[in-house]
Amino acid sequence: MKKLFLFVSFLMAGCQLPIEKEIPVSVDSYLRKVPPVKTAVVHLVNEKMAADDIEYLQFFDKLKPILLSKGYRLTNPAALILRLEFGVKKEKQVSVKSTIDTMKYDHPADEPSVLPTTQYNRLDEYEKYISLTAVQSGRNETPLWKTTVSLKDYASDFRSAQDKLLYLLSRFIEKDSGYRISANLTDTEFYQRYALNYSAAEASALFVTEPEMRRRYLDGLQKRVNAHAVDFKKCGLTEKREISFRVSPFGTLPSFDFKETFNIAGTSVKEKVRECIARSLEPLLEPPHDLDTEQPMSIVIPAQ
Repeated sequence: MKKLFLFVSFLMAGCQLPIEKEIPVSVDSYLRKVPPVKTAVVHLVNEKMAADDIEYLQFFDKLKPILLSKGYRLTNPAALILRLEFGVKKEKQVSVKSTIDTMKYDHPADEPSVLPTTQYNRLDEYEKYISLTAVQSGRNETPLWKTTVSLKDYASDFRSAQDKLLYLLSRFIEKDSGYRISANLTDTEFYQRYALNYSAAEASALFVTEPEMRRRYLDGLQKRVNAHAVDFKKCGLTEKREISFRVSPFGTLPSFDFKETFNIAGTSVKEKVRECIARSLEPLLEPPHDLDTEQPMSIVIPAQ
């Protein structure tokens, strides 16, 4: 009876596990030899990008720590050349099936019933990729290892995928994948291991990504607000106040009615004060990437 209870409890707990986002990624990695000397120089081989382009400079800032963690020392002259290519390729148009609910009226006097309707859309599919090849510098330029990682989705922006690709790349430098591996990477694994830098022992299968991302977003915003406490004090606040607001995907405050959407807990606050708070808060907002912008957020406005 006890075993049955534990089994039922497990099933009930299983129903409450967070739903993970799955990210389709691929890796194809080769290894002939781990370089005995790891001094290296990075050569960008993209045809339409220069080494002084801002796109490359920002990407290199994220790639460099991964290379350093693998023991590579970036210097010139060097024993190795790391040939780098990254970017986006437009693949094809695909048909995407979705279902929407429409109202069906059986009779003018009846309550409407929900009728699921299937629709098909044609979307462009893009492949975001990173290819890194290590060759021995010199006349022969013997290849030592090569790693290619890619991610396919419907977004044409490389930066939307670069962190996930860098996470996968960091796991396969100087390794042989055996063959091209295509599988789903969960956002739970990616966020814990890459964004939070947790070890495998610290990571948890019960971790819920979106609330943690929201908490980190609000923590960063609260620190910026605290650093600008003088600006908010000029608005006329005499004590700390908690405010509730929504952020658009662009990191702006949407149009709202001050008394309803911009709700300040406690006693009523003059509209002039609310307007001042909104003007001071908006420049401190950042785009809330991968967060549900329909959900309200809240922070505390300090009063010095």
